[in-house]
Amino acid sequence: MIRRRVGQATRLRSADAIGEAFTAIAARPARAFLTSLGTLLGVAWFVTALGLVSTASGQVSTTFAGRLATQVTVRLASTGPSPAAYPYPADVSRRLEALNGVVAAGVYWQVKLAGPVVVPAASGTGGQPRAGQPRAGQPRAGQPRAGQPGAGRGAAGQVVIAASRGFLAAAGVQVSQGRTVSAWAQAHAAQVCLAGSAAAKALGVTDVQNQPVILISNEPCVVIGIISHAARRPALLRSVLLPTTTAVALWGAPDQQAGATPTVLIQTRPGAAAVVGRQAPYAISPARPDQFSVIVPVRSQRLRDQVTGTLTSLFFALGWVSLAIGTLSIASVTWLSVRERSAEYGLRRAVGARRRHILAHVIAESAILGLIGGLAGASLGVAAVILLARSRQWVPVIAPLTVLPAPLAGAAAGVLAGLIPGIRAARVQPAMALGRAPAP
Repeated sequence: MIRRRVGQATRLRSADAIGEAFTAIAARPARAFLTSLGTLLGVAWFVTALGLVSTASGQVSTTFAGRLATQVTVRLASTGPSPAAYPYPADVSRRLEALNGVVAAGVYWQVKLAGPVVVPAASGTGGQPRAGQPRAGQPRAGQPRAGQPGAGRGAAGQVVIAASRGFLAAAGVQVSQGRTVSAWAQAHAAQVCLAGSAAAKALGVTDVQNQPVILISNEPCVVIGIISHAARRPALLRSVLLPTTTAVALWGAPDQQAGATPTVLIQTRPGAAAVVGRQAPYAISPARPDQFSVIVPVRSQRLRDQVTGTLTSLFFALGWVSLAIGTLSIASVTWLSVRERSAEYGLRRAVGARRRHILAHVIAESAILGLIGGLAGASLGVAAVILLARSRQWVPVIAPLTVLPAPLAGAAAGVLAGLIPGIRAARVQPAMALGRAPAP
């Protein structure tokens, strides 16, 4: 039996297929909306997930850069005898702060005292001096000694730190009451000090307006400020700090044999710690840089990359799962639409439409719906990323390669979703479809 084609073969132009797809969508707007809703939500979550991972990665990088690897510590390389009791030049802070990337630098050491830190009994409540009590640098004759009658409230275990102004800046010291150590007090070895909040509470100093006096190893010192926050040295809240020049004038230069090793603290900008650590010994002593030991915090690049990689893989997985769910949603609705429109496809076959024409029509319709859902979903995803980032006070980061391909991803999802229903529609037999068609 020889089959011959009757009449001229039919052709389907791309413009006709797209036009028919738009006509079918406009004829059933409710079904079209439900079909594209799955793609809309899938693409929206896909863009949101990728936008959130970019924003979170940027926030992680900012947090790691701001809190890690921003401090460098310099001290003598050995604990043996040194060329001088105080191994640093007088202008060590100025030398180090001249380095590129250094924010602040200063010297500090723990003062080894023979006596405790106490509040004189002559002080009133809260460590306030009475009339006639000495001010800084003016010790009163007959000052009571620690452990003798007249000595007042003590604070056992208080740590006394000799600190330069550069160290206070490098440690991030903030004063809630009073003022910090001035350049004049540092230059003239004034007997003034700062008390950490915990140390001030232990000493009973609650207000510095009237300049309360405390005894540090029987030496009077005026509390001019209370430290409320030390970002990079929280232990300072339990300490009493006085200028380095004052400590040297009262108790002499720090003795390494006794354990009072002067140390330099350097605060750097993010990413500059390693370079500053290599340059610091030469800035302090160009002739003998090898006598200093430099401690640079471990770089956080590997840990940051691990955290960022985990976030990226997690959100990518969630994004692809959501996009797959959207594709299945389009496929299910398109499948139902094909079953309801079997008579239409049978009529098309009866008037000369080929199977590939029916397949092209179904795929074009589902691709257009996927493209529309992708455009709307990308817009919704960008808005969601911005709102979520603003609510957390983060900087929203959205890569263009995340948003621009989103509509194309929706169209691709529509093509995949319409492939199987299109094949089923192309296999509809004209006679069987027309036989089930309702009578006009």
